[in-house]
Amino acid sequence: MPEDEINDSDQLRLNTPANQSKLSNKEKQSGNISWRQAMATVGLALAIPWMIGVPTLIGWWIDKRYATAPLWLIVGLVAGLLSTAVNITQLLRRFGQFK
Repeated sequence: MPEDEINDSDQLRLNTPANQSKLSNKEKQSGNISWRQAMATVGLALAIPWMIGVPTLIGWWIDKRYATAPLWLIVGLVAGLLSTAVNITQLLRRFGQFK
């Protein structure tokens, strides 16, 4: 049978969880990433400025309103940086890059 012709039973055999995990391990070793991983990475890249900027701006607003500058600005910046670091670490663990 030519390689181009795959019947239904061959397709079912190829889609077993064991074969899928082998394929995903091969993809990880070769440096290929799936669309799901790529979209998560893009989503995180778009979210990082918001995760840092929004708490910082809220801190700036609180400082301006209550004349406590730069206390809440720094608190907001640190909170944003910590939340960003936690999210990046979770993403790396999810895709097996950081253990």
